[in-house]
Amino acid sequence: MPQVTRGLTSRKGAGRRGVSIQLAKRRRVTQPPADLACPRQSAIMSYQVLARKWRPQTFEEVTGQETVTKTLQNAITSGRIAHAFLFSGVRGVGKTTTARILAKALNCHEGPTPRPCGQCVSCSEIAAAGSVDVLEIDAASNRRIDDVRELRESVRYGTARDRFKVFIIDEVHMLTTEAFNALLKTLEEPPPHVKLILATTEHHKIPVTITSRCQQYDFKPIPFSLILDRLGLICREEGIEIGDYGLRAVTSVAQGSMRDAQSTLDRIIAFAGNRVSDDDVRSLLGVVDDKLVLATFDAILAGDRAALIRQSQELADQGIEPLNFCRKLVEHVRNLMVCRVAGWEEKLVNLPDTDKELVLAQAATLSEIDLIRFYDILSRTESDLKWHLHPAIHLEMSLVKLIELTHLPLLEDVIGQMQTGATKPAAVPAAHPPAAHPPAARPPAAHPPLAERPTPAPAARPVTAPSPPVPPSEPRTAPVPASEGSQEQHRDPAINHLMTALQQQHQFRIYGALLEAETSQALSLDRGTLRVRVSSTTHAKTLQDPASQQVIKTQLTKITGTESGIAVEVEGADAEPGHDPTEHPGIRNLFEKYPGKIIVQRKVED
Repeated sequence: MPQVTRGLTSRKGAGRRGVSIQLAKRRRVTQPPADLACPRQSAIMSYQVLARKWRPQTFEEVTGQETVTKTLQNAITSGRIAHAFLFSGVRGVGKTTTARILAKALNCHEGPTPRPCGQCVSCSEIAAAGSVDVLEIDAASNRRIDDVRELRESVRYGTARDRFKVFIIDEVHMLTTEAFNALLKTLEEPPPHVKLILATTEHHKIPVTITSRCQQYDFKPIPFSLILDRLGLICREEGIEIGDYGLRAVTSVAQGSMRDAQSTLDRIIAFAGNRVSDDDVRSLLGVVDDKLVLATFDAILAGDRAALIRQSQELADQGIEPLNFCRKLVEHVRNLMVCRVAGWEEKLVNLPDTDKELVLAQAATLSEIDLIRFYDILSRTESDLKWHLHPAIHLEMSLVKLIELTHLPLLEDVIGQMQTGATKPAAVPAAHPPAAHPPAARPPAAHPPLAERPTPAPAARPVTAPSPPVPPSEPRTAPVPASEGSQEQHRDPAINHLMTALQQQHQFRIYGALLEAETSQALSLDRGTLRVRVSSTTHAKTLQDPASQQVIKTQLTKITGTESGIAVEVEGADAEPGHDPTEHPGIRNLFEKYPGKIIVQRKVED
């Protein structure tokens, strides 16, 4: 140790030379000269990803933002160039790219021009992000008020060479409230040589005081067809062999973002090389095959529950996540709705023509109501799968539930049947001896049977003059179910208007009670008093309720123009105090299977 110290202190020069020699030896070993460098290493270091290599350099090359680019070009041509711009939109749609093109258009040696040359020093430096007069600032890492103060200081100085000094502030919504406030004055009245371009993916986080000082441009998601065409162009120029299915899968995953699509394509090329097969795309992206989706819906329409379970197992065997499959089903339901409403159009359904016949056949089988129900179930399932402990089982149960949805009747039909059943009690057939000869063919009845009649709609009832009552001497062996039209013909006009008004106001309990009285010919309007006789205690309680009576009185006053009253009478045979129909074992069992409430109650004779 002493010798080492002495050598270092007494022979400093030799010590330095020794160190220099050792470092030189190390450089020769670890860093070969540039002319002897490996070509493969140089190629790797010079490689650019597709998103950077194919970044648009002119306004015409920007995809899917024609409104924004045309407005900026016209502003440059007419000389009406604002001092501050705000570009907002989702990721990867061209905000920063358009900001750079705008900076080139303003500082081009041939400009300001809507078509920058791309050859001058200014255009080249801006394209390479190396211009002194075009500064790109990341607001996520420079979000404090001190950073904005530095920006304000640099704004005061003129340009180094170009015409304008352009500040591109990306992700501007990340600035603090104090930083926004410090930027207000500069943003409102900057020097003539300064242009400010703000870009953000979350427009709602920008204060109104900022947006009001800028020209706002909204960048929309890029349409599916435009991304597909752009990817096809890139693959042809790069010499990549990939099928239409692979390009559509990449475009679908991008969800309107060109950068996401190009990055995904770059990853697939790194995985499969210059020849990309459909299986490579499925295995890398976990994309669900359209054939599997179509087969799943075929099993749902056929009611084949076993096939659904087998297809769920096939998903697990292929390593497809239930959440991705559910999202694909939601997308397919949307395509079916589009085909059902607007017909087949490739730009709307985002499907190849090879699936046209199968998709149209499924769309013709399902109604709009069925598709709305399917979408509701699948969207809730998609939300549940994110946290469910057993996602595969939950997806299977949801698919089986879709089969049951196809058997559900429409709510309008159920209400119509309930109203029809309330107004048309089943006829009690009279006992007749067997006929010796078959009856002759009779002409069709004026009113078809209940099962063949359409559900009556709650439309306005015609007001007709009451017909004379049936003579009491006429014999009646069994009650014949009269149609609703015949009841309307025998109604008093005021009662007819009353029933229509109750239906329009959704007073179905009162309507049902009065309808039961009218069916028994126990409903009349006598000298301003509505006289009602019912046999059901439930209907009696409804009509005796003060709120119900007020509704009836109000409507009668509007119809007749005079104050009206109501008198309710309960038939003694059915007025059983304290009787609750829900206590009956049969009714209780019915309520357990079909939850609901009692609307009409009648006494049935043995």
